[in-house]
Amino acid sequence: MEKVQEIRLESTGKDIDEVLKVAHDFSENMKLSDKDTRRIRLLTEETMAMIRTLTGEMELTLSFIGKDDKCIIQVETDTIMNAIKKEEILSMSSSGKNISAKGIMGKIRDVFETAIFMPTSALTEEYSARIDSMGVPLQTDSEEYFDSLYWTLSDYKTNIEKTEESKEKEDEWDELEKSIVSNVAYDVQVGVKSGHVIMCIVYKIS
Repeated sequence: MEKVQEIRLESTGKDIDEVLKVAHDFSENMKLSDKDTRRIRLLTEETMAMIRTLTGEMELTLSFIGKDDKCIIQVETDTIMNAIKKEEILSMSSSGKNISAKGIMGKIRDVFETAIFMPTSALTEEYSARIDSMGVPLQTDSEEYFDSLYWTLSDYKTNIEKTEESKEKEDEWDELEKSIVSNVAYDVQVGVKSGHVIMCIVYKIS
C-alpha cells in the first residue's frame, strides 16, 4: 500500500523545520531503519537547499511517497511556460548559460526551472531529452508520476560514461562522486504531468 505525506511550501525554504518533521514522521510511519531515516533526512535537506535557490517566489508541494521498497521525495509546481522569463534569467550570465548550475543539485535545479519556464519543445531541445523518431518524449516506467520524463540522474551518468576522456568528463565525475544525492539516491527524475513540473528523488530502502 502506498503511503503519502505532503506539505505545501514556498521557494524561500523557510519551512525547513516543518519539512524535516514531516520527513521524520514519514520515516516512522514507514518503519524505516535508523540508517534509512538518516538518509531520507539528508535527501530532504538537499531538496530544501535546491528549493531555496529557485528563481523568484513560487508555491510548491513536497510529498514523501512510500511504495514497496522505495521512498520518493517529490517536488511539484505549476508550469508557467514563459520562455522569455528563462531568457531573462540567462541574460544575467555573459555566457548565456546558467552559471550557477554547478554541482549535481545545481544541474537538477536548472532542469526543474527550465521545465517551469520553457515550452516543451524548447525543453527537449535544450536538454537533449530521450525522444523517439517522431520527436515525442518517451514514456517511462514511471507513468504514475509523469506524462513525459525529460532528465534523469541515471541517464546523466550513462551519458558521461559514453563520452571520451576529457577534462570536462573528469570534472563531471568529480561532481558525481562528491554529491550526496548521487551517492545516496537510487535516481533523480524531472518531468511533467498534467501541467505540473515534477522532480522525484528516488531512494531504495536498504
